[in-house]
Amino acid sequence: MAKCLYCQEKAGWFQAVCGDCKAMLAKLQELGTGFSFRDLLDALMATSASNAKIEKFLDADLRGQGSIRDMITARMTNELAMRVGQPTDTDSLKVKQIREEEKKRPQIPLKPGQCDPLRR
Repeated sequence: MAKCLYCQEKAGWFQAVCGDCKAMLAKLQELGTGFSFRDLLDALMATSASNAKIEKFLDADLRGQGSIRDMITARMTNELAMRVGQPTDTDSLKVKQIREEEKKRPQIPLKPGQCDPLRR
């Protein structure tokens, strides 16, 4: 039995994508291009997929160019920058690189109310 490309769970015989992920892909396509992240989450939660499966779906990086979440973040970042008159060329790969760099950043234990010195 094959594994789903998105959630890595059983997809069925000769299937690349499981039923839940197919339903989520259909919802994503229904939304078109001008949706908010909240609209996306509402649409995905309307499917029968569990919250854990939705998270796996959003974090799937099929081509190594960034996950679905990264693509949406890049689109929303570009839209926001355009609206405030700033040039931008953010894409899903750049969002992925920033996310991975943030994971590698040393975690400094902070006292309550103390500002993070690396974020100034």
